[in-house]
Amino acid sequence: MKIQYHFPGGSGTPERAQAVTDAFRRVYGEYEKYCFGKDGLQPIAKTCDDGSLWGFGGTIIDGLDTAIAMNLTDIVAKGLENTAKVDFSKATVLVELFDANIRIIAGLLSAYDLLKSGMFYNDYPEDQIDALLTGAKTLATSLKPCFDTPSGIPASFTNFTSQQPVDGPRYTSPDQAPFDGKSHRAQNTAVAGTLILEYFRLSDLTGDDSFATLARKAESHLINPKPAPKFPGLVGGQVSTDTGEFLDFNFGWQSGVDSFFEYLIKMHVYDPEQDRNSEYLDFWTLAVESSMKHDIVSPYGFANLKFLSNTDTIGNLKYSIDDYTCFAGGNFLLGGAYLGRQDIKDAGIALTDSCHQAYNTTLTGLGPLTLAWYNENNTAYNLDYNNDSTLRKYAAKNGYFIPPEGFSAVYFSFPETIESIFYAWRITGDRRWQEYNWEIFNALNTTRSADIPYWEILNVNKPYGGGAWNSLSTYFFAETLKYLYLTFTDPEVISLDRFQFNTESHPFLVQRGTCAVDRHSGHGTSGGYKQNIDDGRVEL
Repeated sequence: MKIQYHFPGGSGTPERAQAVTDAFRRVYGEYEKYCFGKDGLQPIAKTCDDGSLWGFGGTIIDGLDTAIAMNLTDIVAKGLENTAKVDFSKATVLVELFDANIRIIAGLLSAYDLLKSGMFYNDYPEDQIDALLTGAKTLATSLKPCFDTPSGIPASFTNFTSQQPVDGPRYTSPDQAPFDGKSHRAQNTAVAGTLILEYFRLSDLTGDDSFATLARKAESHLINPKPAPKFPGLVGGQVSTDTGEFLDFNFGWQSGVDSFFEYLIKMHVYDPEQDRNSEYLDFWTLAVESSMKHDIVSPYGFANLKFLSNTDTIGNLKYSIDDYTCFAGGNFLLGGAYLGRQDIKDAGIALTDSCHQAYNTTLTGLGPLTLAWYNENNTAYNLDYNNDSTLRKYAAKNGYFIPPEGFSAVYFSFPETIESIFYAWRITGDRRWQEYNWEIFNALNTTRSADIPYWEILNVNKPYGGGAWNSLSTYFFAETLKYLYLTFTDPEVISLDRFQFNTESHPFLVQRGTCAVDRHSGHGTSGGYKQNIDDGRVEL
């Protein structure tokens, strides 16, 4: 089944794509100037983070495939040279499975896939390209002890020195006591369920099936849930590494559960033959249909808005979402297009429009981490909000409000709404989606200073973002700018019919047939990579 809309020639907007490319180069230039080879840049202090991704050079690896797609050959060349020198078997702190998988392993595999596809310029040293796959295999092999639990549901961390699984804080030293296989341990559903795409791709490329076997075993507990969830397919957020059984009924598409659902449909599209008896596809369809029946709700007085509510641990709707939930619109659109299900596509469009509302109505034009609303009875889950006149006034105008506590109002480069808008454009061909992402791209400029091209902000509803956060997330390059670029470039660039994206926006070649072109040309049916248009640029 064809997924992507049949675009006529000239459907891209090259000047906007070039503006995003210029933004990538300008912000990445700050990283190269101050912190090249380190994990990340702290943009305000112009200091470096060299531990959050274990000193592997996280920004380089997470952003490499974006640079390949943008034809930034100088950035790619330096990135390949640096990455080829990294020893992915050594780390001085505990290595976290989730981020190591979605950012590092996936980033390496995706860059390898793009360069080997023949669709992009790839006249780089062959040994440096091959080192990408070697590095991914080395890192995944070093992480195998995570899976040495009674159930096969992985622990969160691996001690590379002792080669043992570990539960504990992210930056715990390697000498922390290892998982002993006896005491109770809990893992969130997203960690256990966000492996199949990367590990199956790694097995396909290396011929080593051990990686797919580990991922398949972990996934088997999630798609055969015990005890039964509150509603069919809507599993909880915590699962036991001892038994593989669920520990709560916290269903939804929020952080901690989100990418488990995301990968079910993507894995089937990637390679239907490896989805045995279509068990992943069937479970995704069950979860979506159940969500449409039990979890998609509208705020009081705003029937046009549709949100997938978070829930509490016993499965009560909380009438709030985190930003991560906003990927779901794109996921519904992907699956609806693949299955020919207009009802699922319509739900995806409604969810995407509703998440866009949280961008379109804030002072900065950027969306918050958390939003909430008053339900059909005009009450909030948190009773304290019911007598708050400020929140009620905001909700009466916009359909939602930003909870006043914690980090609810921050914008930390969140890509999820941008991602869903990208899918909406590529699947429907409706240009309004391009306009939405162009508005968001321009909004990224509104709070920065002349000498610091990008930082993250503390409050989307205060002038200048309410203060700067001294951070530059690596996924700003991997996801935020990639989805924006792909919204505006030629739609055949990383077509949805040829690639599947992991949850960090790293595309893998699907196994239903690919298109090969001259490996040195940088063109072919997905051409248009060398753009030199000066009009309409927006600088970050």
